[in-house]
Amino acid sequence: MASTDTRRRVLESALRLFLEDGYEQTTIARIKDSSQVSNGALFHHFPSKEAIADALYVEAIASFQDGLWALLRSQPRSLRAAVHGTIAHQLAWVEQHSELARFVYMRGHLDWESPANVALASLNRDLGAAFSDWMAPLVADGEIRPASMLVISAIVNGPAHAIARRWLAGQVQRLPSTFADELADAACAALRGTRVRARRAQPRANQRGRVTLELICDDGTVLAQGQATAELVPLAASA
Repeated sequence: MASTDTRRRVLESALRLFLEDGYEQTTIARIKDSSQVSNGALFHHFPSKEAIADALYVEAIASFQDGLWALLRSQPRSLRAAVHGTIAHQLAWVEQHSELARFVYMRGHLDWESPANVALASLNRDLGAAFSDWMAPLVADGEIRPASMLVISAIVNGPAHAIARRWLAGQVQRLPSTFADELADAACAALRGTRVRARRAQPRANQRGRVTLELICDDGTVLAQGQATAELVPLAASA
């Protein structure tokens, strides 16, 4: 139990320092001092700062994926139920774990050759295979266009990532989860290959026009000339 507590204290201290000071500026010595553990205890769990960051990253992704596994176990009854459930969970997870989400976006990705990336690849592969198996009947029936899991993930999760990033940066005031319905509609249309009807262009209510004015004598002589602008309102179409 003590070993688990030590590991958790190190990870929590590292997360706070990474977000406050940045990854590059944070040293392993500062993490040790902040977590109030000994050198031996820290290095027993993590050989380097990179190993601490990698562990945080993998734990964050695993925590996020737990909700997706729960969704699959519930056996969604339709494509929209699965897509909406995935997006809603993604955005809710960001709201509930905003610090971890900030760190994941800040870190970007893991070193391709690191042990943590091997573990992460295994997590992603297993989850991708499970989703692929669930979607297979829908693909066979033509409800979903055949596509790689990379493309499907980009369609379903990509826009939600964009909104989550903007919310975390303070650029969006609405909670990310309030966008779930709109994002699910768009993702389902993309997965099905549904054609979107073009919106009929609405005429502008007012348009500016230029009018030429002439002052003419009785004999037709032009005494003065000028121009002016005016707002032109289109007439309603006749029945």
